[in-house]
Amino acid sequence: MAKREEGPAWVPRLSSAAELDIPWLTLETLIGGHSVVDLQQLPLADELSTARFLQAYGFDPTDPRDCQAMELIHSRALGYLDEVVLPWHWLSAVPEPYRSMPIEDLVLEAARPPSGEWPNWPCVLLKVLHCATHALLSQDSSAHQAALDNVRARFLPFLFEQLGQQWIGDEHCKIPLVDFHIKEEKPFERIMTKLLHKPGNLAQEVFDHLGVRLVTHDIFSAVLLIKFLRSRNIIMFANQLPERSRNSLAELDEIHRLYGVSTPPFIVEQPAGALQAGPDISRDNPFSDRAFRMFKFVERLIVRLPDGRRCIYPYEIQLLDCHAWEASISGDASHAAYEARQLKRVRQRLFGHPGRGA
Repeated sequence: MAKREEGPAWVPRLSSAAELDIPWLTLETLIGGHSVVDLQQLPLADELSTARFLQAYGFDPTDPRDCQAMELIHSRALGYLDEVVLPWHWLSAVPEPYRSMPIEDLVLEAARPPSGEWPNWPCVLLKVLHCATHALLSQDSSAHQAALDNVRARFLPFLFEQLGQQWIGDEHCKIPLVDFHIKEEKPFERIMTKLLHKPGNLAQEVFDHLGVRLVTHDIFSAVLLIKFLRSRNIIMFANQLPERSRNSLAELDEIHRLYGVSTPPFIVEQPAGALQAGPDISRDNPFSDRAFRMFKFVERLIVRLPDGRRCIYPYEIQLLDCHAWEASISGDASHAAYEARQLKRVRQRLFGHPGRGA
């Protein structure tokens, strides 16, 4: 390799000083960790740059099939705003002409300096369109159906009812359940809210399109149930996502006492400054109430598709005892309250504050 020498040979060559006009806001989305949902202006100058922007994004405005796809995305995005986000403050609906404005024109409008009017509708609509694109196009219906069939085949053979009580188990171990539920699909509106409140907003980060919830009568049974699911290969520990695992239901020493273990067989090191009273679940999900306690983990299913291909599809498993489950259907820990906290954040992020712009 030739030795690098200082001098004009290593100096960038520019045709004009305009090449030094760096769009710092978009640069921060590339190397600064900022989300495109938090941008207030696009660095585009004219129709040609808009067309190139859309093509690089993934849509060709001159292709009829792409135009049809954009129309579907536009319709679903407007539906989400109409049915979920609005009304808010004095905003009741997306106004004309923005409601029927072509996407190319919305992009051009969003490239203009903010006028100071609240809200900045072109930016609001493009943010929702962006998330709707990822929510709609990231779903593989064949993979989802194969994963759902796999989950049903694993759990349902072990479920039965006796004298009005639901159980999970076999001839060697039977555990009574308060509730069992397979969430077969996450609604589009819930995916949108989840994407729009997250610092990042890619649908690949939504791990609970498919999920299973099991509710036991007590913590002892919940831990026993984990052991049962593992030992019968209903869940596969080797395919878990460790970073998505969460235990807010019981401390390890409490579990050991329940099972008669006086000295833990292993040592759990606490990071400096960690609270001994329990995990800080707000770091995992700031919208979860501290009363919502559970074991949660995500397994990556390896499933076979109808055409013979295999793919990996994640699904979420939640285990709660009856006290945590009852808390989840009322008060601050209820799912409705959880969704309301998320939606408040979505509105603030989309619209900004009255008088400050989006």
